[in-house]
Amino acid sequence: MASERRFIQDPVQLVREWSRAQLQLQPGLRFDERFGVLFKPNLADTNRVTVISGGGSGHEPAHAGYLGDGMLDATVAGTIFSSPNIRQIYRGLEAAASPKGTIVIVKNYTGDKLNFSLAAERYKAATGQDVRVVLVAEDVSVPRSRGKFVGRRGLAAAVLIHKVAGAAAHRGLNIDRIVQLCDKISNNVGTFGVSLAPCYVPGQQGVEAGHGDEINLGMGIHNEPAFDRLPADTPTEEVIKKMLNLLLDWTNKEHGFLSAEAVKPGRRFVLLMNNLGGLSTVELGALTSLVSTQLKSTYNIVPCRTYAGTFLSALDGRGFSITLLSLDDSEDASTILSLLNDPTTANGWTSSIPINDWSKESAISESPEDHGPEKPRRTSLNDIYCDKEAFVKVIKSIYTEVAAVEPALTQYDTIMGDGDCGTTLLAGAQAMLQGAESGSIPTHSLTQGTLALAEIVTEAMGGTSGGIYGIYLSAFASSLNQLYEENAKIDVRYFARAATEALNALEKFTGARVGDRTLMDALIPFVTTLDRASKEKPQGLAALETAVAAASEGSESTRNLQARFGRSAYVKDDSGETQGEEAARVPDPGAYGLAAVLNGLLKALK
Repeated sequence: MASERRFIQDPVQLVREWSRAQLQLQPGLRFDERFGVLFKPNLADTNRVTVISGGGSGHEPAHAGYLGDGMLDATVAGTIFSSPNIRQIYRGLEAAASPKGTIVIVKNYTGDKLNFSLAAERYKAATGQDVRVVLVAEDVSVPRSRGKFVGRRGLAAAVLIHKVAGAAAHRGLNIDRIVQLCDKISNNVGTFGVSLAPCYVPGQQGVEAGHGDEINLGMGIHNEPAFDRLPADTPTEEVIKKMLNLLLDWTNKEHGFLSAEAVKPGRRFVLLMNNLGGLSTVELGALTSLVSTQLKSTYNIVPCRTYAGTFLSALDGRGFSITLLSLDDSEDASTILSLLNDPTTANGWTSSIPINDWSKESAISESPEDHGPEKPRRTSLNDIYCDKEAFVKVIKSIYTEVAAVEPALTQYDTIMGDGDCGTTLLAGAQAMLQGAESGSIPTHSLTQGTLALAEIVTEAMGGTSGGIYGIYLSAFASSLNQLYEENAKIDVRYFARAATEALNALEKFTGARVGDRTLMDALIPFVTTLDRASKEKPQGLAALETAVAAASEGSESTRNLQARFGRSAYVKDDSGETQGEEAARVPDPGAYGLAAVLNGLLKALK
């Protein structure tokens, strides 16, 4: 069941404040709050056709988000998932009055269809003005046998019609021509939606009945039950495959609403990927890629326009819909594509780059590693030759230690931050191991190899931790190179001096020091102890053992520290204290992870 926690629980307030917000988002609009009508002023003076739409609220940005030059001129908002009444719609027609006529775009739901049509007929009879109702009904999930009396539901294709009709009206096309273009779209478009869970309607109890854990095929935008379900563990690619099959298989007697002519090779297609409200932007983007891939591989369809965003939501519904508009080579089709390109001030519309503006077909570039191990890059660093097997052994040992502590790191970071510290560090260790095993790291050279590790961990880990490791390793490689030129003697003291200079370089980029509950609580004790101990014992591993022990002690000391850097420094617990104060029982994940890395280094060298 969807969570019932919302900032605004009153559905009346929710719709009212959304409508009021449009006045700030698009200054110049007018709002008749009594009737829920938003409109552009002085429409009668524009000397062109006007376009109006509306319906139940809860589908935002539809419909008010499409008010603006080049789209709608007026919208009428009902309550959540309920059609506006006839009086509201009549007021909207009054606000959008034009001597050139008015087009009313309505989604095919019984309440909307009846109320908008009746209001339009009454308005025409009272004023003599030309009012045309364009009905949008493109949902292919409703089987013919079930929808034979009420027809198909209207879904996201309504937004494409909003754009085309509004742009055509803005150009000054007459009402007959605009209706003709809308009909062209209606006859060649299909939409199919899928959902993981129903939406939560403010002011109502969460919806559970009829909605299990399955994947709901064709669930409506008002929580109407799905026409079919798939097991919860069905791969997303299989879900998309079924959706596209129902959209494009013209031989399907129940769902094949697009004609054989509409799906034949060579047709131009517009793809609109619509978020039903509960998906993240990145998830919708990933789904757009998966849909586009299957369109190309299975149907040889490369859309000439691709739109992705939240166009017609179902509040916070956890799902998406695919809309496909098929266009031939006719003048009407070319005009439709041109109108889709026209600019608009509507804040809910997301534009698309026409395919003929691309530099040929977009392609995924190949990285050098796609052709085998990358050759070592030449840099200004000298090669300080070392034992290849020892270098690889160190990397493997570090990976083993990091893999062993990853669960604990993840647990600690879940308490302190966003829980990704363990997986991030493990990703860096895995990338190092892969580089060593593939030969892409020049393990024959202490300097070149260390610099390669810096690049690898920076790319694999990303974020703050990747940057810190990358800066330190890069500075360490540079210091090894510089100190080698001054003194060719390789001993623990040599490494300690390089480690100290690398720490000095790192401290220029971060203000974190000992006591700030970061990985610096382990790194600084390690470097300073190594520097001191190496002066006394420059040979053997005694100095390194002492330094690694100091890093571990530094890591453990963070259990009693309050965070002052990183995400956990901002997080408050229920008492108002920082999360670092509440969770002092656990060490800092960054410091704990670095101690594991250093312990892996020591074990390999032993």
